Amino acid sequence: MKILDRYLLGEMVVPFLIGQAAIVMMLTGTVLYNNADVLLLNRVEISYVVRMVLYFLPFLIHMTMPVAMAVAASLTVSRLGKDSEITVLRSSGVGLVRIFAPIMAIGLVVSIGDFWFGEYVVPPSIDRFEAVIGEMVTHSPNMSPQAGQWIISNDQSYALFVKSMIPRLNYVEMHGIQIVASPKPILNGETAPIVVTAKNGRFQDGWWTLDNAFFMRYSLDKEDWQTSRVGRYKLNTSVDPQVFHSGFLLQLPMWKMSGSAARSFTRLGLDLKHNREQGIHDLSTLLDYHFKLSVPFSCLVMALCCPPMALRFARGGGFMGTLLSICLVFVYWNTLLLARILGSVGPGGGAPLLPPPIAAWSQNVLFVVLGLIVLRKSE
Repeated sequence: MKILDRYLLGEMVVPFLIGQAAIVMMLTGTVLYNNADVLLLNRVEISYVVRMVLYFLPFLIHMTMPVAMAVAASLTVSRLGKDSEITVLRSSGVGLVRIFAPIMAIGLVVSIGDFWFGEYVVPPSIDRFEAVIGEMVTHSPNMSPQAGQWIISNDQSYALFVKSMIPRLNYVEMHGIQIVASPKPILNGETAPIVVTAKNGRFQDGWWTLDNAFFMRYSLDKEDWQTSRVGRYKLNTSVDPQVFHSGFLLQLPMWKMSGSAARSFTRLGLDLKHNREQGIHDLSTLLDYHFKLSVPFSCLVMALCCPPMALRFARGGGFMGTLLSICLVFVYWNTLLLARILGSVGPGGGAPLLPPPIAAWSQNVLFVVLGLIVLRKSE
């Protein structure tokens, strides 16, 4: 490794870690502040709050790595430009592309690391987060179950009907229960069509337990019916806490994207394959599939875009580098959210305004082009 490469790597480590920690701490504080009233009014135990935050942290780290990359690249180049080190390098015949090459290489490595993190760490942490939410609603003394309604599980795999619910110590007593597998897992080949009905049961820590249940399984492709009576049927699936208490509504940053983060890139690809085999054009899954790639590789985009932009404002010092990175990230994330809205299915199931692949990658292409234009002018 060249001296220049090692030098730039050393310069970027501290700003990257500080940027990552600062943004994550700010978002964690936002989670606690926005939900303080709900958690206190429902007398949620501190242990559940701590676990909720811990299991939500991997998602926040995954989504904020591009921010840390932008801060590190901008501050590094701003510091080098202010101290005239880039001027010395250029006067020695070193071009800007060569100077910025280590930053771009680091951006690529961080992108690959962020993708791995989102593929193997974030999905199980989101599952555990939803399980903790499920435990909250059965251990809070102030929860008042809202009975007589259809309940959709968070992963949209099951529809559950409960005629009446009675809060007990650490669980919810249920009467008049029916569980139906939704079309989504059936058509994806994850489960056979089933219907389970019972007079009595309970919900505790994410587990739905039905006593003396009537179980029916059937096949879509042939007349194959199977019915039986089971002494106890158990299903583990999380539901929105709003089901159990009309005032329990958590406000979480980027919650829409965290829902899609529960599925890995591989899982999304398999779902798309099953949908194509069934003749289903699932635009929502297609959008999540492309965003699963485009968001991690925005770290590389920031490594391409931020250095030439920071160089143009380097004379202002490190503060200008920080300000520039904040502005770029603000514009980037709002562009990303706008692209996600434009790529989502329209009202009434209508076609999106932008095809999902274009919506997912448009902000990356836009910022790469911007960085290359500024780099060419600076060179």
